[in-house]
Amino acid sequence: MKVMLLLSLFLYASSTTSGSYCMSTDCTNQGTSGSFSLYLRVCCVIDNLGRSVTIKGNGINRYILCPRVLPKSCPVPEENSTINGNSTIDGNSTIDGNSTMSPVEANCDGEGGWTRVGYLNMTQSGATCPTGLTYSSYANISHPLCGTGGSICTSTTFSSHGQAYNKVCGQVRGYQVGRSMSNAVTFLSGVAIFYGGTITNHIWSYLGGQEEDSIDRNACPCNTGYSGGTDFNTTYMYIKSHYYCESGADPGQSVSGVLYAADPLWDGQQCDGPESTCCPANSKMPWFYRSLDTQITDDIGLRVCRNGPQSSGNDILLDIIELYIK
Repeated sequence: MKVMLLLSLFLYASSTTSGSYCMSTDCTNQGTSGSFSLYLRVCCVIDNLGRSVTIKGNGINRYILCPRVLPKSCPVPEENSTINGNSTIDGNSTIDGNSTMSPVEANCDGEGGWTRVGYLNMTQSGATCPTGLTYSSYANISHPLCGTGGSICTSTTFSSHGQAYNKVCGQVRGYQVGRSMSNAVTFLSGVAIFYGGTITNHIWSYLGGQEEDSIDRNACPCNTGYSGGTDFNTTYMYIKSHYYCESGADPGQSVSGVLYAADPLWDGQQCDGPESTCCPANSKMPWFYRSLDTQITDDIGLRVCRNGPQSSGNDILLDIIELYIK
């Protein structure tokens, strides 16, 4: 019965519209539309295994029946994936697929070959914080977040599994609680991504400013008119220009203990006043891309810091982390 059902599905797909069809544990037939990479982009999603997906685009329907096991050519198992920024492939669905470039390719170097080493999405049911980060919940946001807990700084590590790489790409999304200050005396309020267990082996930072219109040493260093002096460039010279900075608080709004859920950090949106220069039009925020000077195999560290003890009511909390290496 299953064989007849599968045959019927194939005949129906072939008779109703022009298109291509691909079914294998390692599909090498590119069909009529060069669908090899598209097949992998669909069937390397764990949730799609054993399911059929119809993809509409440019007047041609593609019918992909994913195997029950991951194809051999999958670069990395993914729980979720997208064809473009607006459509998610997740099961027996029909989507508009006018682009064959994944979000990772589009936001990194425009090419494939990336391996995912870190993933967190607290908007998904059952998601948990990685080791080192603490679970937090607030009444004005619908999902839990991960932060520092009772510490000023805390870290977690994502294994490279010994893979050699010299390129790192990814994204982080967070939220401001209270009065975040990017340029603290001994540490940065925000997220630092590094390798080799040493913060000076810096890859990228996501910083939090106190308010959008502030320009003093508590402001984002990229704010127009920043007057924080030489502290930032002197103390954190290893960061250089490899950072993003935003504040979640509007002018005069920064209050201790309040989570600013309406303005997520580092998404490049709602950057008003002096902060507008921190979110240039050509930026791919929240995605970063960094090419290193040398090839390494080190694990990647991620450190989250706030600008004072928990009793101060200030914090930086995260809900999305994605890290890729190549």
